[in-house]
Amino acid sequence: MSAAWRTRILSLAGRIILENGGETYRAEDTVTRMARAMGMTEVDVFGIPSGLFISYTDECGERETSVCRIFLHGTHLARVDRVNQISRRLAEGSLAPEAVMDALREAACLGENMAVWYAPAVAFLTAAGFAVMFAGGWVDMIVGGICAALTMLVPRLLGRRDSGGMSSVLLGGILCALIPLVFHALTGLGVVEAMIASAIMPLVPGLSMTNAVQDLLRGDMVSGVTHAARAVMIAAMLAGGALIGTHMSSWMGLADSPLTSPDTLPFDLRTAGVLLASSLLAGGGFGALLYAPRKAIIWGGLLGSAGYLCYWAAMECGAAETAAMFIGALVAALGAQIAARRLKMIATVFVTIAILPLVPGVGLYRAMSALATGDMMAGASIAVHTMALILMIALGIGLGTALVGADRGAKH
Repeated sequence: MSAAWRTRILSLAGRIILENGGETYRAEDTVTRMARAMGMTEVDVFGIPSGLFISYTDECGERETSVCRIFLHGTHLARVDRVNQISRRLAEGSLAPEAVMDALREAACLGENMAVWYAPAVAFLTAAGFAVMFAGGWVDMIVGGICAALTMLVPRLLGRRDSGGMSSVLLGGILCALIPLVFHALTGLGVVEAMIASAIMPLVPGLSMTNAVQDLLRGDMVSGVTHAARAVMIAAMLAGGALIGTHMSSWMGLADSPLTSPDTLPFDLRTAGVLLASSLLAGGGFGALLYAPRKAIIWGGLLGSAGYLCYWAAMECGAAETAAMFIGALVAALGAQIAARRLKMIATVFVTIAILPLVPGVGLYRAMSALATGDMMAGASIAVHTMALILMIALGIGLGTALVGADRGAKH
């Protein structure tokens, strides 16, 4: 097998990881390990979210460089995990180098024949779980779920005109705000905040935020800042869509509709059981939207439930919301890192699913609602508090990852 052919294998492996939501450091590490397993020497790999560069020494002793342009095609964590498994098998010697290309091509096509109804159905269940977490009832679950399902159909309507996904997020935010407001104005049913916040949760950039934290922790500033900027941009488009939807309801003469807020859930065992089930549905459903492996969906959902219950219990015990959020994120991140090592799967899958139930969707909507009504002081205050909660989540992820990494280093 020539060095050029092996480089094609390495480029395909790195491209699959980067195009389907994998971290930059993971692509670099996987490509380097596969190159060593195939007998290549003097291999240098440099990855950024939009490109992969591989430098190597060929059979004649000449230095060659391969460049692979990366285009984002959505998120499919099962493909990232499959490449990770191929890399492990190659390093262990259970997979012949000659068979790697076929295995990678199969991984690149994984899940292509998924039914059209899959994403809307999963989004419906995810939003229904979040509606319960936001103290909503059956009406909020149904309306929020329908809005979330509709947002999954927007990318299909836009097609190639929305290669970056931003237009889909903007239109999704509009639908998630406009439909509940109109429904509540016409019927008087439901909790507006619970419906809107649960509907927008499947669009929250949880994976980009997780990748940003993971890359920054490893000193990859370029990729970390890029992922963070993408997460901020998606959140801004989502908030802007909700703001536009709110203004549209005002233009339709629905501005005077009485808006209701969720009640505070009581601190008892029954509520804990309900939150356990709803957060498991919400986190596991979000993992299914990211096309994560089944095992990761189950364990990630359980860890997300544990983290959210710790956050809820800390709040009920009188802790500040920021401190409670940090505790919940730390528990979820620690469990996710341990599960990833036990099950020999990528940690990003578990971390992303586990921390999503903690993302403050209600705070995001309240900030936009206040801005829509012209209350700039309240909107800015709520926005700052929401950003502080997101920062606590990032710190929890960072500390959890660092603690497990330090323990692993001590063992080695």
